[in-house]
Amino acid sequence: MLGVALLDFSDEYEDALVLLLTEVLNRIQFRYNQAQLEELDDETLDDDQQTEWQRYLRQSLEVVAKVMELLPTHAFSTLFPVLQDNLEVYLGLQQFVVTSGTGHRLNITAENDCRRLHCSLRDLSSLLQAVGRLAEYFIGDVFAARFNDALTVVERLVKVTLYGSQIKLYNIETAVPSVLKPDLIDVHAQSLAALQAYSHWLAQFYSEVHRQNPEQFISLVSTALEAITPLISSKVQEKLLLSACHLLVSLATTVRPVFLIRIPAVQKVFNRITDTSAQRLPDKAQVLVCRALSNVLLLPWPNLPESEQQWAVRSTNHASLISALTREYRHLKSSAILPQRKVRLEDTKVIIHQTLSILEDTVESISGESTKSRQICYQSLQESVQVSLALFPAFIHQSDVTDEMLSFFLTLFQGLRVQMGVPFTEQIIQTFLNMFTREQLAESILHEGSTGCRVVEKFLKILQVVVQEPGQVFKPFLPSIISLCMEQVYPIIAERSSPDVKAELFELLFRVLHHNWRYFFKSSVLASVQRGIAEEQMENEAQFSAIMQAFGQSFLQPDIHLFKQNLFYLETLNTKQKLYHKKIFRTTMLFQFVNVLLQVLVHKSHDLLQEEIGIAIYNMASVDFDSFYSAFLTEFLASCDGVDSNQKNVLGRNFKMDRDLPSFTQNVHRLVNDLRYYRLCNDSLPPGTVKL
Repeated sequence: MLGVALLDFSDEYEDALVLLLTEVLNRIQFRYNQAQLEELDDETLDDDQQTEWQRYLRQSLEVVAKVMELLPTHAFSTLFPVLQDNLEVYLGLQQFVVTSGTGHRLNITAENDCRRLHCSLRDLSSLLQAVGRLAEYFIGDVFAARFNDALTVVERLVKVTLYGSQIKLYNIETAVPSVLKPDLIDVHAQSLAALQAYSHWLAQFYSEVHRQNPEQFISLVSTALEAITPLISSKVQEKLLLSACHLLVSLATTVRPVFLIRIPAVQKVFNRITDTSAQRLPDKAQVLVCRALSNVLLLPWPNLPESEQQWAVRSTNHASLISALTREYRHLKSSAILPQRKVRLEDTKVIIHQTLSILEDTVESISGESTKSRQICYQSLQESVQVSLALFPAFIHQSDVTDEMLSFFLTLFQGLRVQMGVPFTEQIIQTFLNMFTREQLAESILHEGSTGCRVVEKFLKILQVVVQEPGQVFKPFLPSIISLCMEQVYPIIAERSSPDVKAELFELLFRVLHHNWRYFFKSSVLASVQRGIAEEQMENEAQFSAIMQAFGQSFLQPDIHLFKQNLFYLETLNTKQKLYHKKIFRTTMLFQFVNVLLQVLVHKSHDLLQEEIGIAIYNMASVDFDSFYSAFLTEFLASCDGVDSNQKNVLGRNFKMDRDLPSFTQNVHRLVNDLRYYRLCNDSLPPGTVKL
């Protein structure tokens, strides 16, 4: 009986979900809900860069996805026929295309027909997004069970994208161009985006069939590329062009079929991108296409052993590709020494911007890949990297150029430093250290929020990568890096707000300490064996003290983000390296830090961090509780103004000598609150009432 009841309940539950799905699908379609949908704003962007309409659609599609997760078969059989209906309208437009004097025209002119077509195209665009959103429910463990449904979807999407590209609906004249033309472009762009969503499914399909009969797979990929190629043109609207580029990147990066480079459509794109006479694509599209082509040559083919990867020929082709893309840039080296005329300078800046944005993206896209991919990438880029270093001094006063160059070098350091090798890396660091003089840093930083500040931030980020490097290779640079920080950057920003530069500087100082502890503390193994405690020999004491002083100063400033970051850094150094226990810290700095942190609590300047400050005070005091209770507390209270000696005695007596964290922090917060209370009371009394 109970079993039947449960069965009935699950049927009702299924019915309710299917009903919900149908209702949600109806609500996102103009065909059923035009009045409400036309009221949604589709122009103004909110804080998440979405319009009201986009937000409504996204939330509705999340409901569709949830139902798909719970009831995959029902959801698919509800959605697909609705998509099919709208696709038929779109695919049927071909019969209304007529040739006119200026090109092709859509021969639908009656106002009512145009309105119906507009609604149908808007709905198709939404339904394509819905189908794309469901792609994740066809991969992984369920791939085989849901293969036929997914194949049906992908075949339809490939057909639709090819149809759109062949009959060029995006370039067609219409009766209501301001409405129908954007609709047609949007449908085409969304069909490409929906197909892109199935790239992980295509990758799984490839791994299942690559050894037996891959004809169906090859046909899908080849047809998709035929749909993409005509759109990679500066004459195509950017929305559509970018959709095509993103799909190309996914095929090259996620699917990675071995035959991709042999497909005529891909060779066509190679020729177009490396042809200097062809009109360049808009920046974003150019970067994406170059990423796709580079990845075709650099990424290992799935399902194939190392011996069949054809690295030699791919390496040669990649070198040719990068050489063609950087031709103008590499020619700049010879002219960098000459004084630049204004017009010439602007042209040079354009070449630098266009080339470095491509090279930086190329490196970034393979930075997590195999050693072989990174080796080939660096071989191809090597000359351009050397040109960049040679150009750097010539543009040191052009902060927009320096910003882009440092961005590129930062990406190189993060992704290819092993491939760059030690001598060249040393040369880069030395060049930067020489160029960033005190005057140059001041010139950059004093324009707060400017490109100059970003230049210094990126330079500090590069140094962060350098000081984290294990081994002894870059250790010789430590003295000059610390001296740059403490003698050149820090004095300029110490009294200014410069929040971003400060955050990067203190992160660099933290990394210097964290990854190079033995530069300051040489541990003697023999001493530790003999005495049971490591007697550490201090080196570079002045630099260590200066760094600690800078951390202390940062706690006296109003920037709460910097305060939180730096407190976390000190606590981390204590956890990992026992910072608070080191003799130099314990004897000369410990109670200065405790004093500063207590004053911060008393002044309520960083109340949001009360808990973290309380824990840090405990961790510092616990190093030497005896001194804390016998000397520090008395001295701290003696130095407090605004309270009389009797009140100070009460405050001292009320602070219990607890040594566990919860009781100690409770005592700290009670002391702080009582001290504030006494001051408040004393301030409100007539002058002279309390002898302070």
